[in-house]
Amino acid sequence: MSAAMSGGTGSMMLRARLTTLEAVDQVCCELRNRGLAQLPREERFAVELLVREALANALLHGSAAKEVWCEVERLECGVAVRVGDDGEGFDWRSWLHSAADSKAESGRGVNIMRRYSSALRFNEKGNLVEAIRIFSRGGEHG
Repeated sequence: MSAAMSGGTGSMMLRARLTTLEAVDQVCCELRNRGLAQLPREERFAVELLVREALANALLHGSAAKEVWCEVERLECGVAVRVGDDGEGFDWRSWLHSAADSKAESGRGVNIMRRYSSALRFNEKGNLVEAIRIFSRGGEHG
């Protein structure tokens, strides 16, 4: 895994490339220790959950993806999380409005991301997701 971090509105809080599921914990730990500390308290959980779900989905379902990349960018009143992979993508349209089966072992990632993001977008191919989280109070307080 490789990661870089910075601060300030409109700047990258985290940029990482990873190839294993174990690296998801490292990315989230790095984000928690640096970038999330500056966010409003009530938003920290939601942002980490969006990052964790998007990364896990890309690594587990990335259709033979060899590498997954992640960017977390601080916006004026929120955060943008972008995760992509070099895989073939998936049919996100069929998952976007479906209800998750609470008894299933998988299949809840898109629903979780939909619930915790203010906007959720996929590229046409389905190998890039962008989740925007707008903070309820905005600003740097918390």
